[in-house]
Amino acid sequence: MQKSSKQAIADFKTLFERLSYSQDYSTTFSSFLDFALIQLAPHLTDAFKDEADRLERMYKVKDAETMAQLFMNWSIASDNDGDGFYDALGDLFMECVSFGRNGQFFTPQPICDMMAQLNYGEDLKPGQRVCDPACGSGRTLLSMGKLERRLKFYAADNDHTCVKMAVLNFLVNSMEGEVAWMNTLTMEHYKSYHIKNILFGTHYLPVLSITGAGQTHFIEPKQTVENPVEVQTPVVEKKEAIKPIIQAKPQQLTMAFD
Repeated sequence: MQKSSKQAIADFKTLFERLSYSQDYSTTFSSFLDFALIQLAPHLTDAFKDEADRLERMYKVKDAETMAQLFMNWSIASDNDGDGFYDALGDLFMECVSFGRNGQFFTPQPICDMMAQLNYGEDLKPGQRVCDPACGSGRTLLSMGKLERRLKFYAADNDHTCVKMAVLNFLVNSMEGEVAWMNTLTMEHYKSYHIKNILFGTHYLPVLSITGAGQTHFIEPKQTVENPVEVQTPVVEKKEAIKPIIQAKPQQLTMAFD
């Protein structure tokens, strides 16, 4: 029997504390975000080469196993006991890392849900665009996804850590769109992460591509290549419970450290 979301969060905190024995919490959290992105975008080897090299230098084999357990507990927590669209990363970031520094208290999820319902209700249609120019971890757009999963989601933030959290939330919920690392006041743009759902057999796979700094990283994975995640089609009724896309076991994760 799979553990509950509440237990998964508790286990994440315990493992996170264990992994932070030799560095500060912020560094550990950033490393986990990079690890998770590498797992969910194994086709972007070149794009994440610097991150992968840094992880290999910083962590030992036993740390890789702990990181894999963090990954699985995060996936279970994000499922929110079958309801989906829960920003576990944002809550863990505020509790374990930021402690409100730099004003990084994200809007509580129930408030995001209420604002989405009050502003849009049942009027949303598939393919419509919705934008959050200061997205944080992306929880406002997660609330929109609860109402209509087949929207086109656009997000931006000046904090790269927040951007990575939003990207992971998009991927785990098969939300199509773009998350831009940029300053929305000065319009200075650094990098964009694009998520598109591509049909593979009977399932949709959220595929990540990256643009920015004069470079484009995108390799469409072949259907014959084994992928560590299994996804459900995003074309569902709005009332249907959404399961997380991650179904892998820890030993199936692709990242390994020397």
